[in-house]
Amino acid sequence: MENRDELVKYTIPQLLRWRVTQSADKVALREKDFGRWNIYTWRTYYEFVRKSGLGLAELGLEKGDRIALIGDNIPELLFVAVGAQALGAISAGLYQSSLPEEISGILNYLGVSIVFCDDQEQVDKLIDIRAAIPQVKKVIYEDPRGMRNYRSDDWFMPIEDLYRLGDAAYAKDPDRFERLVDQGSPDDVCHLCLTSGTTGLPKGAEMMHRNYINMGVQITKVDPLEETDEYLSFLPFAWIGEQMNSFGVALATGITVNFPESVETAMEDLKEIGPHFVFGAPRIYETIRSQIWLKIDESYWLNQAFYRYFMKVGETAAGYRMSGKPMPALLAFKAWLGQTLVFRQLINQIGFLRLRRAYTGGAALGPDLFTFYQAIGINLKQIYGQTEITGIAYMHSDGDVKSDTVGIPLPKTECKISEEGEILSRSPSVCRGYYKLPEKAEELLTEGWLHSGDAGYIDDNGHLVVIDR
Repeated sequence: MENRDELVKYTIPQLLRWRVTQSADKVALREKDFGRWNIYTWRTYYEFVRKSGLGLAELGLEKGDRIALIGDNIPELLFVAVGAQALGAISAGLYQSSLPEEISGILNYLGVSIVFCDDQEQVDKLIDIRAAIPQVKKVIYEDPRGMRNYRSDDWFMPIEDLYRLGDAAYAKDPDRFERLVDQGSPDDVCHLCLTSGTTGLPKGAEMMHRNYINMGVQITKVDPLEETDEYLSFLPFAWIGEQMNSFGVALATGITVNFPESVETAMEDLKEIGPHFVFGAPRIYETIRSQIWLKIDESYWLNQAFYRYFMKVGETAAGYRMSGKPMPALLAFKAWLGQTLVFRQLINQIGFLRLRRAYTGGAALGPDLFTFYQAIGINLKQIYGQTEITGIAYMHSDGDVKSDTVGIPLPKTECKISEEGEILSRSPSVCRGYYKLPEKAEELLTEGWLHSGDAGYIDDNGHLVVIDR
């Protein structure tokens, strides 16, 4: 394995290029489309980024310009985002559920000149607000269905035409893209991640290449990942949690990122992939637990009796695993028996059989839900962080998991509690500030310390306990 600390010297496009030199033919991305899984190796991933980047350059996108991305998770989101970043431009993700008026305000605040959409639904929102976003010069779309009437309007461009522009530019000057990639610095702002405020429009957190790559490196020091590991990308790309994995973790470790056919089929597609780690909000785990309970309720009475008995065994065994204490031999045998007879089949039905770790964050997780997953053998951990520190600052380690804490700081992350009881953090993953809002950045950062706005304390074991906003 490479010394991953060395990877923070790269930008995201540079690290992608480095991945090609290490394992060009390994699968980097996989997408389900019309029931088939299509693959992109690291080589083809980079080729599509080059097509996108050079195509955007031909459209006039330059260093410091902003491009917005609106749509479900598809490989093309990464092709366009990383292609823009290779030029020194800055990408920004908007939620698919955003209303036209919200989109208008955000595009004008960020000064976006090009928008990438995945389908007609998102394009139609831009048509509704076209007069209000005069700075948007081009709308690129991926899915051509329903777009026939728009082909005569040069405001719109199918992504295939963008690729053709890029290929033509590459044929004219084969070294141009490499020169652009070489000019990037790890401390350049590469993405504006929208973070909600109590009032008004979201703020654009200025995320640097170093932020994402450092996060990917540090997380895997606590929970190692291998290049052969699989991840399912179903969180909204506009959320820092998805960017952290698709930009940071994937490029730092070389894992494969899988894209479901649609949001609606994500849980079914998860069963086919069998990911090695997942990350989601508490509501996702609540939904999965409900599905498990439903399967139990519909099973025979003997299965239900086994479930109730071995659930109690699992809860006791989980206490030992979470604390790292050696388990009594008889309890270990009963826990193994429960896994073999009951829980393994349930875990397999939800696609978690290969899962080594599951993470949750963004909201408090009830202790009963936490204990449930640990009892059936799913290594669920609580994490804590925020957009401005690239998603995660604190995390449980194996054998040191507590249901009432959010763990200890990641490597290279410092924590202290202010006199007012506020959680402060300092890390190479802290963003630069907020786009066009220097006064808000001054409130956010004090001598490199990030103000969380959350109250908490550090317990006797060094774990952070979050109390409230």
